[in-house]
Amino acid sequence: MESPKQSSQSSVEENLEQELEQEILAVESRLGELKQRYAQMLADKQRQIELVRRFDEVKKQLQQTTSRSLKAELKDIKEKLESLDNALGLFSESYLVLFGGSVIFTKSGLKDLFWQVVRFGGLGVIIGWLLKSVVG
Repeated sequence: MESPKQSSQSSVEENLEQELEQEILAVESRLGELKQRYAQMLADKQRQIELVRRFDEVKKQLQQTTSRSLKAELKDIKEKLESLDNALGLFSESYLVLFGGSVIFTKSGLKDLFWQVVRFGGLGVIIGWLLKSVVG
């Protein structure tokens, strides 16, 4: 017969083993997701390289002629490149990482951010001067 102390110890061991198995399954699942994301990033990067080549070709052709279909294709390629930039995130050259990676802005987004800071910061300064003149 098992003593109560031995049975409680074996149940603790069984619980630990179950928790360990669950953690291993969770890690394996996350690893699978990571592998899928990595494969997608490689495919996106390859597609981006192809689109940049095509963009350069179309741009050269557009310099020689003025074709609406080439302009439309150029615009379409630009949109596809931007969506790939978004999909690639930090691994794309057109992204800047600020504040230790917690905030990500595109270059065009930084321009918009700058003007918002200027506008609202300037508004804050003006309101501060008005309040100071009223109070002081």
